[in-house]
Amino acid sequence: MKALRSMLYPAFFVTLSVLWSGCSDSIGSLTSMTAFKTDLDMPTIRGVKTVVDKTSVGFEWPAVTDKRVEGIDVYRARPAAKGAPQKMQKIATIANRYATHYVDTTIQPDSDYLYTFRTFGVLFGSAPGQVIRVHTAPRLPAVKIAKLYQPDAGVIKLLWVPHPDPRVADYVIERRLEGKEWKYLDTVKGRLMPEYIDMSPAKGRRYDYRVVGRTADGVRTRPSAAQSITIR
Repeated sequence: MKALRSMLYPAFFVTLSVLWSGCSDSIGSLTSMTAFKTDLDMPTIRGVKTVVDKTSVGFEWPAVTDKRVEGIDVYRARPAAKGAPQKMQKIATIANRYATHYVDTTIQPDSDYLYTFRTFGVLFGSAPGQVIRVHTAPRLPAVKIAKLYQPDAGVIKLLWVPHPDPRVADYVIERRLEGKEWKYLDTVKGRLMPEYIDMSPAKGRRYDYRVVGRTADGVRTRPSAAQSITIR
């Protein structure tokens, strides 16, 4: 038993609180971990290739051949402010060492993210591997509002130019009262539908309106420029 204990806890096993420097960024800590300790002799994931879209990023890495490896954990973070510790959160576990691909579909357009991968075995995990920085593709261009006016008492009509991108499936109408926070008002279906009629404004109040296009899978365009009107 004494011999087994000396094999399992040699000096190069360290806990995950140790600072690890990746290829391009520093990771202060990895959170949401299993109870595995780190074995610096376990293989790390490097040579990662990426394909980036608006709300997803795909990864490919060289196959892991070390038979001690049972699977791979995936970690992600938004870049920390300069001088602040960088913490990575586990977002997925791939329970198969033969896997060489992963796709994260839970990110936002036009945003920076950091990723790293960690192999694990029965008792121990590797140190974090290569740190990958990605920037997702920008949102689709904004909808252009054509006209905002009051055709009758208590009625506001909003017109816009149909979005040119065929991926846009509907429009989200947002309104704010006298410069306060934006609130959802309604949804207009169909890319070619260019109008919305608001029957709920209060007399004597000033409102701002804006339109946001949305694709079938829920990706929003940039919001239109705000248009203001005071209800007479």
